[in-house]
Amino acid sequence: MTIDGLYEIVEMEIWDGKDAAALAERARISIQGRKGKLHFIGFDGRMEITETKDRYLFTWVGNNESDPVSGYGNFTCSGDTITGRIYMHDSYDSSFVAVKASQAKKQSSRINRGLLIVKAKEPFREWVSSLPGNVKITIRDLNTACKAYLIPKFEGDQQKDDMLENMYADLFVEQLFRWCTDDVKWPQNRTFALFNRWFEPEFYPIVEDMMESDIALGMTNSKDEVD
Repeated sequence: MTIDGLYEIVEMEIWDGKDAAALAERARISIQGRKGKLHFIGFDGRMEITETKDRYLFTWVGNNESDPVSGYGNFTCSGDTITGRIYMHDSYDSSFVAVKASQAKKQSSRINRGLLIVKAKEPFREWVSSLPGNVKITIRDLNTACKAYLIPKFEGDQQKDDMLENMYADLFVEQLFRWCTDDVKWPQNRTFALFNRWFEPEFYPIVEDMMESDIALGMTNSKDEVD
């Protein structure tokens, strides 16, 4: 029997009613093969799972807020329910009960970032079309290949506007570089007002990771995209 899947932790003995809301929002275990991830209250960890004759054993390492933590545990699986105990080295231990989430009910992981997409406007299209080989380019062409940027969390229009004003210069250069590496051909007076005439920023305050695998971080170079 495979135990792969996403399980919602519905009960942990050391957290009572006052933490029920936090537990319900955060608590889950995801398992794929012999690896897993667990999240509850402020804890996040990676699991290494071993199957024995009558139960599954695991070790885990992770963090509690910014503090490194680790531990071990065990669980049994009966149908769509796993029941076990988790131990934190030199700290708490707790029993837990987790129920497998249905496909329709699976929840993605909300990450601590907002999202910014920079869309082209007609004046930018006109500039791009003035470059060799781009005469027939359309707004649709430009915005089909537009970039998305992870940005700090924000609340309200004021934070959003302040954030854009602080980062627009870098965004402007990146947008220009994608289409022309010769900065002599760029507009020299790249003001915030010009950025807003050329581009339409779209902000999204909530970003959710629909994948169970970890995000792979790597460096990219805008020149690679042009080439």
